[in-house]
Amino acid sequence: MGAKPRIVVVFNQKGGIGKTTTSVNLAVCLAELGRKVVLVDLDAQSNASTSVGLTSPAATGAYQLLRGEVDVSHASRATPYPNLRLVAGSDDLSWADVEIAVKLDPQYVLERALETTPADVDVVVVDCPPAFGILSVNAAVAADVVILPVVPAPLALDGLHKAWWNIQRVRTHFNRDLESMGILFTMTEDSDVMHRISDSVVASFGGRVLPVRVPRDLKVVEAAARDLPLVILDPESPAAKAYGLLADFVDAHMLEPRAVAPGIAPGPVVEEEEELPPLRQSPPMEPGPAPGANWDEQLAETVDMVPEVSDLRWKIGVAIMLILLGGCVGYAFGRWMYMPL
Repeated sequence: MGAKPRIVVVFNQKGGIGKTTTSVNLAVCLAELGRKVVLVDLDAQSNASTSVGLTSPAATGAYQLLRGEVDVSHASRATPYPNLRLVAGSDDLSWADVEIAVKLDPQYVLERALETTPADVDVVVVDCPPAFGILSVNAAVAADVVILPVVPAPLALDGLHKAWWNIQRVRTHFNRDLESMGILFTMTEDSDVMHRISDSVVASFGGRVLPVRVPRDLKVVEAAARDLPLVILDPESPAAKAYGLLADFVDAHMLEPRAVAPGIAPGPVVEEEEELPPLRQSPPMEPGPAPGANWDEQLAETVDMVPEVSDLRWKIGVAIMLILLGGCVGYAFGRWMYMPL
């Protein structure tokens, strides 16, 4: 690969849909496939960091990288897994939204920071916070690939449309190089409701739905409790196998191809995914109607309609209420003291 790594962003505006689980297991599986991977944890909860072995708060990580204090080499640390390094999250990321917002061109902060990634890194996997704030915008601006995990539940389709629309807005305004977006079904079950919702998503997004479904698996909960990637805790579990297939697909069809050694047959050829919708120019902002000539007077009249309560009147009212309250408490206490046993 060239000097610039591929940036794979895992994002959804809804929490609890397997976003961090997907980020961690995809990163570990890509590393097992021989890719040099850096996992960037942009979530202040830092669950991705603990899942790959971070046992104590990181002194240097994503927050310092965003501030420009360190480059990727110094922001990242080794993990127990070969080919995988971590740029750890921290509580400081809760404040990063405010600090980034006041910078010049704040949407490009992460992209500029990732330009310092070492040339031998193949893939950067970014775990986003579960909201479309400035950190997620930065991730989408820097992305080459966006994966949107979604649980096929009753409210999923509406949330997915909103997340897709927000990523499309970023693509239109800031990241015209974003050419690959995929929807990943997670926590799937064999039920009529989930089948209907899945069919509805496929009908809406067609080839943008990835050909992998991650089933609901209690081993995912156990892996989170043990601070381990699922594919390490139990590689034979159904969900772990699904993440292995996801990594194979991403490696073969969403990343830059690697040179194939002589004598090794290339992987199977699959149909190209559908093109993303064309970029659309945003309509010009039109000014609203001008205020009337007498709007100041109208506002003053509205304020004058609020009844005024003088300081003396409300003080007298409070004093009377306190006297009555004291009398009630005294009467109740006296009855309790002299109540016959």
